[in-house]
Amino acid sequence: MSEQSSGKYTADEETAGAGAEDEMEVEAEAEAEKKSRQGTEDNEYRRLIAIQLTRRKHDIEQDLRVDPDKVTRVSLGEKAFEKAIVSHGDHVVRFTQRNLLRIFPRSTRITSSNYNPLMGWRYGVQMVAANMQGHGRKLWLTQGMFRANGGCGYVKKPDALMRSKPLDFDPRAELPVKTRLRVTVYMGDGWRFDFRKTHFDRCSPPDFYARVGVAGVPADTRMEQTRVAMDSWVPAWDHEFGPFPLAMPELALLRVEVHESDNHQKDEFGGQTCLPVWELRPGIRSVRLSDHKGQPLPSVKLLMRFDFFPASDSNSTQ
Repeated sequence: MSEQSSGKYTADEETAGAGAEDEMEVEAEAEAEKKSRQGTEDNEYRRLIAIQLTRRKHDIEQDLRVDPDKVTRVSLGEKAFEKAIVSHGDHVVRFTQRNLLRIFPRSTRITSSNYNPLMGWRYGVQMVAANMQGHGRKLWLTQGMFRANGGCGYVKKPDALMRSKPLDFDPRAELPVKTRLRVTVYMGDGWRFDFRKTHFDRCSPPDFYARVGVAGVPADTRMEQTRVAMDSWVPAWDHEFGPFPLAMPELALLRVEVHESDNHQKDEFGGQTCLPVWELRPGIRSVRLSDHKGQPLPSVKLLMRFDFFPASDSNSTQ
């Protein structure tokens, strides 16, 4: 009985062992196939993303030379780029049509301040580096630009910067107006929920005013201001801005700021937002404001209206 049991156990063990070996072989083959496939995919992906960095020759014409058979990338410091767009603006536009250009803040910005990112975007620069730990209007522009396209981090370059003849486009020139934007700020609310009663003024409600304008190419850039709404947590301005003539709306950002007026010291910050003009929907909208770091304030909103008019529409001024 013991021998029969032992023989039966041995046969089962051999069968189980053979099955385990088969499973291991199948797993090994599958793993090898996966690695082989992964290697092929990695190589294909690498060919897509590997764009070689070109070492600067400190000759801007050579640095921005376009090779029709090769895609490359170049990094320029803030000061070098400022000089380049003055003397070789058309070269910059032409270079960025086929290659990648990165610009970065100068090393002397020890307070982590930033340059105006539109300086790069106007010329088609794809990578406009910023000091993200520094806060202020320049960084608000960056946050506003990348709110476009669902905030995914990719914004399509305007067609004007992708034409085969970059000499046709000069962002510093007086460009023809394409459209006009009228902005109306009716009122604001929410500060009473997000701030202490004494945050802006110890003795009375705040005196808010709003600033609205456009940042873009020089021809489009402007900023205007409402009157001060005295002693009110729910300021009503009913102020109409513009119409703003826009020569390049696809590169324009709507800037909105609210401040509390103070006769004895610096005006206090009450919120801001920056929005891509080309994604504004016409009509009356509730617009949420953010703090100085770009984080949305939970309750603070403005009631606004956006209207677009053709460049030649005479009714837009009425």
